[in-house]
Amino acid sequence: MIVLNTFDRIKSIFPTAVHRSKDASSDLDWFETQDGTVFGIPTLELSEREQKLLRMWATPIVQSDPHQRKWQERFQDDAFRFNHSFRLISLSLQEVEEETFESFISIIRDFMPHAEIVLITQKHIELIEQGSFIDLHEFEDVLRAIASDCFIEAYAVYSERPQGSLSQVYRQHQLLMPYARLSTKTYPASQLLYHYLLQEQDFKERMHRTAPLMKMLDLSTIELLESLFSHSLNVSHTAKALFMHRNTLNYRLDRLFETTGYDARKFYDASLLQLMVTLHKSD
Repeated sequence: MIVLNTFDRIKSIFPTAVHRSKDASSDLDWFETQDGTVFGIPTLELSEREQKLLRMWATPIVQSDPHQRKWQERFQDDAFRFNHSFRLISLSLQEVEEETFESFISIIRDFMPHAEIVLITQKHIELIEQGSFIDLHEFEDVLRAIASDCFIEAYAVYSERPQGSLSQVYRQHQLLMPYARLSTKTYPASQLLYHYLLQEQDFKERMHRTAPLMKMLDLSTIELLESLFSHSLNVSHTAKALFMHRNTLNYRLDRLFETTGYDARKFYDASLLQLMVTLHKSD
């Protein structure tokens, strides 16, 4: 049996639908589904009734200025990469009206003046920080205050990377957003991916999600990680067990972070790496 992905199902209903990665024309009305699929339909094609039906399961993309559209397109562009550190915070808003949405954005802009604030839909905002990052505890405090004043729920997922693909991080966040279940709490994506892998029953799907990272790990790195896990992330004890200088071990862990985006010295990243290694050893 052939299982259609979200865009293929949309295409079967609207044959002229275009995926955002293939086109970004302004003469299309753009929409985003709950799983992050972005598609466009020619503006003049949809009747008013079809527009209403479509908006029941897809949210219209915010039509904005060229600068905003450039960043919207970069989330779909696998070729776009940062060669420096960045952090992506994905925000999902619930029960938000247009006036409330504008107030929310205004406060976020005041609090994060150096961040790129990309409006995807009225329920979906992406925040991109480069180089220096705000304190996440302060961000949660501000988010909590805004959510209380505006009577909305805001769910957040973040990832920090020393460099790499923006679209890859973005797609992972869309997959994991349903697992961010506490409003105004900011979840590291590694924590949510850990829970996703534990709850996902399809073995092939779990292997598919973890295969790209496992390809980056050679046998010596896996052995290093397993030793680190067995010594409760204690770098000194691990270095001693591996007959390695502590600085050499830290250097290798730094290189691992630069390559994969996961720091094995941090609890959530280490938990995720341990689960991935275990999954693939059982394959």
